[in-house]
Amino acid sequence: MNVEGIYTALVTPMRKGTVDFEALTVLLDRQLAAEVHGVCVCATTGEGSLLRQEEYDVVVRATVQRIGGRAKVVVATGTYATWATVEATRRAQDLGADAVLVAAPAYVRPSQEGLYAHFVAVADHGGLPVIVYNVPSRTSCDITPSTLARLAGHERIVAVKEATGSMQRVQQVLTGVRGRMAVLSGDDPITLSLLVAGGAGVICTASNVVPERWTSLWRTFRRGEIRQAATAQAALLGLHEALFLETNPGPVKAALHLLGLIEPEIRLPLTWPTPPTLYRLTAELELLELKVGVATR
Repeated sequence: MNVEGIYTALVTPMRKGTVDFEALTVLLDRQLAAEVHGVCVCATTGEGSLLRQEEYDVVVRATVQRIGGRAKVVVATGTYATWATVEATRRAQDLGADAVLVAAPAYVRPSQEGLYAHFVAVADHGGLPVIVYNVPSRTSCDITPSTLARLAGHERIVAVKEATGSMQRVQQVLTGVRGRMAVLSGDDPITLSLLVAGGAGVICTASNVVPERWTSLWRTFRRGEIRQAATAQAALLGLHEALFLETNPGPVKAALHLLGLIEPEIRLPLTWPTPPTLYRLTAELELLELKVGVATR
């Protein structure tokens, strides 16, 4: 699987305590209209760990059906246990996913050898291409560049989403994997720097809100117009900051609510953003000339 371009880490819209499939369809259609390269569902931004199994399955199935092969569908399947991650990956395969996003096991804090064995087992037995997700700020477990270099030798481990926020780390990973796996940004604001350094794309939060700006930035970069791409990314800096004033996905769901696309619901223990964050989000949306008008369904 060739992994490159703009992949949106899609939110899971909710209404009256469960998944809002009407809103999900609207969100997916916006992504397709913007010509994103893929969507990633049931991950951190999609509250995947907070969904009931039946909700998770229906979100994946509905996404696969609506996308209809026009973009890639990546499903987050990482858990604490290797056996459970393998089972979740097989389930994603049965539901029609193209690949899976697997974060380092949180809480248990395995060694580097344990991490290597974990990802190899998922790749060997899960049935789908694997995108490794390194996000130590959430997992308290850092997958080192040397471990990623070892994993890059596996034919089913196709990419890493690197979310340390460090370009020095990105360069270390790129040097280690030597083109044998794609390196994706897990931090929206450094995406262009990662692309210039040799990275392949981004799994993006902000593209929930402005997908067309992200695909435009990608096309501009691919044409070699780096200065123009830098200007386009700089114009999104305020939005990026606002989307992470509080724990993701609260602010991005609030932004979509302010645009009239989803209801103002998030699942505990996450809570809806505070008034100062909502005020900042509104200001940033208006600066981007987006029409603010909350959902009325």
